[in-house]
Amino acid sequence: MDSSSIGESVMVVMDRNRGKASLDALEWAIKYIVGPNDTVVVLGVLPEIGKKAAPSCLPFNVGIGTSGIWMKLEFSTSGPGEMTPSELQEEIGRKKREYQKFLQPYYHNCKKREVTLDIRLAAGYESKKIAVEEAQKLDPRWIVLDEYLKKDKEYIHRNVDCHLALLKAKGVATLIPSKITGPECKEWQTVCRKIDDQAFIAEDTVKEPHSPKQTPPIPCSYPLSWRTGFPRAFSLAEIEEMTNGFKDIALKDQHKIMYKGVFEEFPVVVMRFPADDQAVSLLKIVSRVRHRNILNLVGYCCIGDSIFLLCDCPKASLELCLLCDNSAANLSWDARWGIALQIGEGIRYLHEEFVDGSIVNLSVCSANVALNSGSSAMLCIYDTTAKQLNVDDDPLKELQSVKCENIDTNEQLRADIKDYGVLLLELITGQNKRLFSKDGQCLVDWALSHLEKNLLSPLLDPRLSEPGDREVAHMAKAAFACLKTDSSHNLTISKVLAVARGNQ
Repeated sequence: MDSSSIGESVMVVMDRNRGKASLDALEWAIKYIVGPNDTVVVLGVLPEIGKKAAPSCLPFNVGIGTSGIWMKLEFSTSGPGEMTPSELQEEIGRKKREYQKFLQPYYHNCKKREVTLDIRLAAGYESKKIAVEEAQKLDPRWIVLDEYLKKDKEYIHRNVDCHLALLKAKGVATLIPSKITGPECKEWQTVCRKIDDQAFIAEDTVKEPHSPKQTPPIPCSYPLSWRTGFPRAFSLAEIEEMTNGFKDIALKDQHKIMYKGVFEEFPVVVMRFPADDQAVSLLKIVSRVRHRNILNLVGYCCIGDSIFLLCDCPKASLELCLLCDNSAANLSWDARWGIALQIGEGIRYLHEEFVDGSIVNLSVCSANVALNSGSSAMLCIYDTTAKQLNVDDDPLKELQSVKCENIDTNEQLRADIKDYGVLLLELITGQNKRLFSKDGQCLVDWALSHLEKNLLSPLLDPRLSEPGDREVAHMAKAAFACLKTDSSHNLTISKVLAVARGNQ
């Protein structure tokens, strides 16, 4: 943490009735947010205390702090369905003992780190209003919500002036920057880097059930984009030096020029775009994208009539691997299934989890899937077709950088899902969508005629001799869901991923 944040408060709000699962928010905050001399205020919300059968809501606050228990009763008589004051006092005492025991292990951990732990219970109001009321008193620099308080995040963000984190699963959180300081704030960037630095550590990786096992890279092989200090601005002189004076051209088309380069002994790819509105929009998108299954930005340079974007250089593309018989034969069914799940996770992040609104028109295809060692897959989104959609209920409208007007959002998302279905067919058949032609049919029409009859054997890549019944069945079912003409317009990438994993 930077020195300006030392001695400040971090607030963790959890639904006390949810048991130990709500502690994930506290553990995440201690790991990533809290620094020496900070105060962690753990606010446990008790929405049901004091109630009997009737669904009434009592106007009172109960708190347990480091100085003892405090209680404020704001009613004089008990109404129907409410506890009497003596019954309420007994219930509060019981909850107090439970909560102190519940959080006892964290006292020792915080004490060793010179962190003050202030534990409070609150009840009788809506959890979002309690959180806002406490935040206005404490002025924390972060509020961390447990996953059960997802519905409260927008209200809280609108009414407080600090960064917000919502736990999605153990060790994984959605971050929303402060309305006042925004993502340029040093505190925000410090926490994001700290999270990034942990991203490839094996014990912190959240493993999907039945997913193919992957070996995370050792620290010395971390890609540049995940290292502290990146992405960053580069000078034109640096770009020129790393690309050998712009001589090492790898690709040139009407939209961009791509160069191979080397920066600090790391291979990189440098893309040169005309400095138009589309390229500026793309830069604003990719500069904020951070996901392990997306080829993330290393840096950029904006000068004159050109915009340069730098990313890590992958080992190969999926398209090239499938076109080469030896490489395709080494890409097992288990590895192909893993690639399908990894790219699906990247799309889900862009569609459903990116904080400023869905990113669409991703140009999902085998040519834009980068493979690293161990067949780790990343989606390349460095195409000026990529757009960011407005989200009506997004509390950060003023931070959105790409405005797409009069767009049918479902159709935009659906187009990416269709492309994902084609990618699944390429993984199953080993065929290239652009080059395929059989009996005058394209890859999709040919494959669908077999999928509709549930005939998978004609689709299988003959270069693989090993059985892959389970993996192929899951990928085929997901591909069919993406590509069938009567598919619901409400089909989401999350639903498709559930099918691809075999959960549906």
